[in-house]
Amino acid sequence: MATVTINASKQTYAFKNGTSWAAVRDSTGSETNIDYTTNQSNNGAAIREGYAAGRGGGTYNARRSFFFFDTSTVNGTITAIKLKLYGVINGGNQVRVARSTAFGGDGTSAYTSTDFNNWTSLNTTPEPNIPIPYTSAGYTWDIVEFVNVINLNSTAISKANAETYLNLVVVGNAHDYPNTAPTADAQIQSGIQFASTNTFPQVEITYTPAFNSIITYSSVIGVEAANISSINSI
Repeated sequence: MATVTINASKQTYAFKNGTSWAAVRDSTGSETNIDYTTNQSNNGAAIREGYAAGRGGGTYNARRSFFFFDTSTVNGTITAIKLKLYGVINGGNQVRVARSTAFGGDGTSAYTSTDFNNWTSLNTTPEPNIPIPYTSAGYTWDIVEFVNVINLNSTAISKANAETYLNLVVVGNAHDYPNTAPTADAQIQSGIQFASTNTFPQVEITYTPAFNSIITYSSVIGVEAANISSINSI
């Protein structure tokens, strides 16, 4: 087994507000998004799901964080993936990781507004749209140990093995992921340190290296006959 750490090549925060939960959760466009590159930035509401009551009706909101990882350098079969995100502010709430098709799907483009819903649309029946989970359950956000280590499931591992990238989104697990509208005043949020100099958003990948039969064979070529027996006994 071998292990490699790969930093996110794309990391984007996006949000949507609206007067109905459906208009927010299933919106085909975010209002605002921020692309993070190399400048560290704390976002206390990087993952958020909420409702604020008001005259004439309330306002709902959802905030999501998208990440893209280029795994093309992994030469072998991936057996485990750990997503690592540095947490800041607002710990104790549950988040969920799901498959995403943002960034053009394969990372060839930047985040666009219409990527906001490019996760629920992957499984359109039965209604409402159901995300494809990359974790088996919700994960409780940690700001005490700071580095949140989230084990991704076999679906994420299979996808990473089939392609040369891993494309995912982190959302709230109380309302956004299961699509249950909040009914009382609440802002459930978790903070991320984007482009962190402590722990850059990353995945730790465990894999079985591919067997290179050419190298193994060539290493024997040129060995004198008297030494062949010692090689055979290895």
